[in-house]
Amino acid sequence: MQLLRLEHGHWNFFCPVTGKEVYKEEGGFNAATFRGGWHQEVPTEPLNLAPGLQPAWDAYLAEVEAEDGDLDVAAFLECVEQPGWVAFEITTCGMACGPVWETTWTVLDLSEQE
Repeated sequence: MQLLRLEHGHWNFFCPVTGKEVYKEEGGFNAATFRGGWHQEVPTEPLNLAPGLQPAWDAYLAEVEAEDGDLDVAAFLECVEQPGWVAFEITTCGMACGPVWETTWTVLDLSEQE
């Protein structure tokens, strides 16, 4: 799967196919093209993985745990073969009591039409 890396100073992320906001403000997802998501804080607990992605994730997670390796969501996504699906690694930067940032990974099916 292709992995696109983006850096934003805001939280807005829209599906390039449908133009709809991917995530709702109150949580969850809004775009019908959404196929799964991860957050750096809890990468072992992805959000609503599609049936085409869940078995591959389960196998990857089991392999990492068996080898006592490091979890790398980006590396996993780059190894997944799903035609038309694109993964976005989005790092959001800002200021609080100093610089803060967080990274999320979102998979969208860009072959879908609404």
